[in-house]
Amino acid sequence: MIQGTSQQDHIIQRQAKSALRRFFPSIAIVSTLIVLAVVLFQSFGEGASLVLPRNQMQFATVQRGDLVRDISVQGRIVAANAPTLYSQEIGQVQLFKQPGEAVTEGDLIATITSPALQNDLQQQEAVLAGMQSDAERAELEARYQQLDMEQVMNTAQINLLAARRELQRARQSIEFGVIRQLDFDIAEDNLTTSELEFDHAKRKVELARDMLNFEQSSRAQSIHRQQLIVDELQRKVIALNITAPVTGQLGNWLVEQQSHVLPGQPLLTVIDLSQYEAELAVPESYARDLMAGQQVEVQLGSQQLRGAISYIAPEVRNSQVSARVRFTEADSSQLRQSQRLTARVILEHKADVLKIARGDFVSSGGGRQAYQVIDNQAVRKQVQLGALSVQWVEILDGATEGEQWVISNLSDFKDQNRVNLN
Repeated sequence: MIQGTSQQDHIIQRQAKSALRRFFPSIAIVSTLIVLAVVLFQSFGEGASLVLPRNQMQFATVQRGDLVRDISVQGRIVAANAPTLYSQEIGQVQLFKQPGEAVTEGDLIATITSPALQNDLQQQEAVLAGMQSDAERAELEARYQQLDMEQVMNTAQINLLAARRELQRARQSIEFGVIRQLDFDIAEDNLTTSELEFDHAKRKVELARDMLNFEQSSRAQSIHRQQLIVDELQRKVIALNITAPVTGQLGNWLVEQQSHVLPGQPLLTVIDLSQYEAELAVPESYARDLMAGQQVEVQLGSQQLRGAISYIAPEVRNSQVSARVRFTEADSSQLRQSQRLTARVILEHKADVLKIARGDFVSSGGGRQAYQVIDNQAVRKQVQLGALSVQWVEILDGATEGEQWVISNLSDFKDQNRVNLN
């Protein structure tokens, strides 16, 4: 009888599983889920702990094109020719025209009363008249002395003729033996003396004539010098009557009526209404970019004018530089003195550059950072900005064409790398 195999079997006891091996699959699954969650969180919201409303921001797209570098400044309309009239002497001023009244070139608009100047003129005129009288008297005396010398010369000439005749008679007489040789010698000596006296008298007359000419020239120079003094005083007296240098209207009084003024003190202004210019107040930071000839667009309400910079002030006042704009075409009838305006000064033109619309991100980001919009997030990036215009900003580095940026103020982003946009 065949027996079973139960006697040959050995029962093997299974070892008990450790707790780690029992829970390992669960731990692995949980770890995998955590890793996936972290990856997803980093990919969609790394550091995006800040959420900002999208509708309160401004956005723009990076473009490629031309950029006109310009600035917008304020200014006013001024007369191209508005001379200021000054006092040239000490005195009391009297003004004949009121500010705003129309004046024509040459009209008397003010006068200065200066008794001291009038007195100086009268004294110098008296000195001039005395010098002229002395000159005439001296000329008469010189002519009288010259006449006396000519009379002496004529007497010497007569004596010379008489001595020659006497010598001729003596020569005839000596031939006939009528007179002695001694008398003949005396006649020759008399002729020689007469010739010397005539020659001396003639030279004295020539010398007197030269002296008369010299004295006349010297006195003429003195009189001319005095005449110049009188002319200058007369010019100053005439300048006391102040006339309008241009046709237009009287500006402001710079002194009070009947006030005492000093030389060089401004009195009033006259405005030429036939031509106007624009006076711009340019910030000091743009002073080095200004050049004569730059084009300017001026906006006066609904009127737009074009011109060019004609003058740039060499000094800075109140952190601003003054510049004058001369209009190429302007209707003066539509312009008014001191009328306020807004001007656009074209500084530079750049072609084929990356640019984006200008916004507050330029100043709030310091020109070194910006936020690019990717899906529903704003991602911070380092950029380098270039030229600025009224509407555009040049991008030198850190951008490609077609990117969308936040161009509003970046202070709410608090320098976060990523910000969720709701």
